[in-house]
Amino acid sequence: MKIKICGIPYKVKHKKVIQEEEPGIGEGLIIYSKQEIQLRKGLGKEIEQETLTHEIIHGILTHMGRQSLSNDEEFVQGLANAVYQTFKIKEK
Repeated sequence: MKIKICGIPYKVKHKKVIQEEEPGIGEGLIIYSKQEIQLRKGLGKEIEQETLTHEIIHGILTHMGRQSLSNDEEFVQGLANAVYQTFKIKEK
């Protein structure tokens, strides 16, 4: 799957291990130099979607030049949860 963040295409990849050299990385990671978002294989549908939202928020903030906000995991997680819950489509 590909998505655009601020007009820049990113490829979304599912991986068994998310970039091992990065300590503390769990479900997802955005790699700007590769224009890639990595998501851990095996996540439930909702966790995967929320994690993708989280990584997209990192990308948006970075492309806006707001690196200090992008580095604030608590802020990014809170915003990602709010955005995900706002746009979540309920299945019938």
